[in-house]
Amino acid sequence: MANKLDISRDSGRLTISYSWRTSAMWFLLFFSVIWNLFIIGALVSGAGFFISIHLLVGIFIAWFTLSRFLNKTTIAVDRNKLLLEHGPIPWPFAKQQNIPARALVQLYVGKSSVKVNDQPTYNLMAKLDTGVEVKLIKAEQDRQLLQELETTIEAYLDIENDTSFDLSEGGFDKLDLEQMKASLEKMDKLKKWMPAAMVSKMELMEEKMLAEVGRRTNEEGSSAPTTSTAPASAPRSRSSAGSAPPRDNDFFRSSPTGARPLPEPEHDFVFPMYRAAEGSKVRFLTESYTVGRSAQIDFQDDSIDFGRQFELRPNDGSKARYFYTQHERGRWSYFQERRLDDDEVAALDFTGNLHPSRFENGSDRYYPRDEQTGTRFMGQHGEAIRQFIYFTTASSTQFRALQPAGRGWEVYVMEVVDGGDFDEG
Repeated sequence: MANKLDISRDSGRLTISYSWRTSAMWFLLFFSVIWNLFIIGALVSGAGFFISIHLLVGIFIAWFTLSRFLNKTTIAVDRNKLLLEHGPIPWPFAKQQNIPARALVQLYVGKSSVKVNDQPTYNLMAKLDTGVEVKLIKAEQDRQLLQELETTIEAYLDIENDTSFDLSEGGFDKLDLEQMKASLEKMDKLKKWMPAAMVSKMELMEEKMLAEVGRRTNEEGSSAPTTSTAPASAPRSRSSAGSAPPRDNDFFRSSPTGARPLPEPEHDFVFPMYRAAEGSKVRFLTESYTVGRSAQIDFQDDSIDFGRQFELRPNDGSKARYFYTQHERGRWSYFQERRLDDDEVAALDFTGNLHPSRFENGSDRYYPRDEQTGTRFMGQHGEAIRQFIYFTTASSTQFRALQPAGRGWEVYVMEVVDGGDFDEG
């Protein structure tokens, strides 16, 4: 049941874990011990090659049993990523996932095609802003557990739940019942040619459907709006959850540099590195730096409004570091970057005004998120740009491809860093 979830929140990180162990595993343990004792006895008596298939089965059963007794799934969520891990016993059917948190649009529980003991199983799915759907957890019998995982993660990331993705208890929430009713009526004439078992199932489905229609009608009647002279408020869109604050004129009026003023920090838990001025002293991890060149990007986007590139010069004269931060859905995410040279950019198929629909880096395949457009300011000079962030579910490494109007591509490889690693110098 869902009460086996172990949930902890600390230092800006949500960690959820649960054990794979169930009460049925005790029988499996007993069976595994008996089976393998039989195999060992057969080997000692000299059965040799004739027992090889049974030996392989015994090894698999022991492996499966150990994984169910010792393994647990851990989901770690912070402002930058959702990391899903399973262990300590490797299990090839439980895949690790590393997904950028800002790419998550919705989590939902879907019905799996796999059945266990003729009982349905469920998948925990993640819908990304690229339209890709990723299976986080597959073929889980405990639906309540997956629903609690969904609710907990969405609440932490300020993702507004869209119930149209979820399964209802009766399975009808996502169906157009009027259309389904019309289809069943057309099939009435064919019932006499159908097997009795199929006709019985159709009639049972009709009963459930009519009951669902009645339930929806009652709900709509009870929630009918009352007449009011007050103006109706605008509907809230799904993308508003966790998005940037309203763009009032004072907040977005032009600054002396031409760029919009960056928002004030909402709390003092983390040093607001995104606001650090050029020439100011800061610390990153244990080292001291001076903020060097920087550029601000004002995006034309409802959920991503600001980005900033900046250089940190070590006070000991060693090599500078380069960073990028982006304000999305009310959160600042930080990355350390390295700009690719011209040959590396060409190898990824960035040519002219064209950008690749996907590319491979080693064994990982990367896909672009939605295009970002805006203006990049360096001092008082502003230039129109467009930008794509490329991601993969197999790694936290990302690529940022930026093209100023009329010029070539700037491509950066980005590694996530914790905003808490920065401090005032």
